[in-house]
Amino acid sequence: MTSSDDFDAENSAATLPSIAPDMPASKNAKGDTDKGLLPAGLSDLLAPQAQQDADAVEAVLSCFSQFGYQRIKPPLLEFETGLLADGPGAALADQTFRLLDPISRRMMGLRSDMTAQIARISGTRLASRPRPLRLAYGGDVMRVVPDVLNPERQLVQAGAEIIGRDDEGAVVEIILAGVLGLQKAGIKNVTLDLGLPHLAEVLLGKELAVMDADIKQQLFAAVSNRDISALASLPIAAAQKLADVMTASGASTDDLRALCADLDMSAAGKLDSLLTVADTLKNLLPDVAITLDPLDMQGFGYHTSISFSLFAKGLRGAIAKGGAYRTGYNEAAVGISVYMERVLRGLTPPDAPPFVYISATLGFDVALSYIQRGRHIVFGSEGADEEAEARALGCQFIVRDAASQPEPL
Repeated sequence: MTSSDDFDAENSAATLPSIAPDMPASKNAKGDTDKGLLPAGLSDLLAPQAQQDADAVEAVLSCFSQFGYQRIKPPLLEFETGLLADGPGAALADQTFRLLDPISRRMMGLRSDMTAQIARISGTRLASRPRPLRLAYGGDVMRVVPDVLNPERQLVQAGAEIIGRDDEGAVVEIILAGVLGLQKAGIKNVTLDLGLPHLAEVLLGKELAVMDADIKQQLFAAVSNRDISALASLPIAAAQKLADVMTASGASTDDLRALCADLDMSAAGKLDSLLTVADTLKNLLPDVAITLDPLDMQGFGYHTSISFSLFAKGLRGAIAKGGAYRTGYNEAAVGISVYMERVLRGLTPPDAPPFVYISATLGFDVALSYIQRGRHIVFGSEGADEEAEARALGCQFIVRDAASQPEPL
């Protein structure tokens, strides 16, 4: 006989039977088809992964809460005039589903990112609150087209925003909260890439404004591909400066810091700010590998200064991105978005807890006593073959009478 105090420990690796894998659409007895078919990029998340996903989101958001970020919950749909306003919303307009509101007869947008909603809330309902304003959020977003590394179009996004600041300290804070949140969710071996999306434009200066369109296209292709040879072949005065930055990029801040003396005040100031953030984070997060890529122009199109991406060993693509930007209400801000689908792929599949089958003849009071002791129970059906039902429902223990301890199945 196994005691009620140790049956959880002995069966911590027990798992429930598979509930229902994703199956292709098939014809049923009535001749119906497609009832189980979902649109491309949408899927059902089943147990136990659904619970793991919810726990991971909560772990990230609880870490943001420890840093003073207050949780808010925007709606799924908004009028497109607000959702796609200047700032983050306008940059994501092409990824937004639109539909007509049958009540107001106005066009609405189904959010593809929650950052724009945070900007709206901070600039309207929370406009009178003291700055900096720290807000956190979590929820579903929907994209028109998935990205190349992520087949899903319905995503769970968790994030945080500092409204009213975009200085070095705010960037360090938001990255620190994001890294610790990912670690709390179970992600290990996190790496960080830091960039300056507009540094290339600053280095080019007035030369960019008069540049031939074809040359400009070749230039940004060379910068994007880190192709120094292609860059050197272009008739651009600033090509050598761009090449120097490329060569100095990497894990060390020393070479980039030496370059600051050869750059104009604007470019040197931006690069020095990036290096300060990197040095600070290296001291705070010694186990996180940091790469400096000042000419990285990927990511969100609305970033104004420092941007960043977080990666994890074994996972394709960034698991979180963020940076400094301006809201549609002309406020400085820094934010981070965590892509929970990618986070979930980096977690070990969870084991289901051991379940105790409670005979229906015992009543709900016995079942409740087990619940109050932290157990997981399945309440039996009236008149059922108890042992057969317990096994079919994936239970590892059965309680046949109130005086007995749980019996292993």
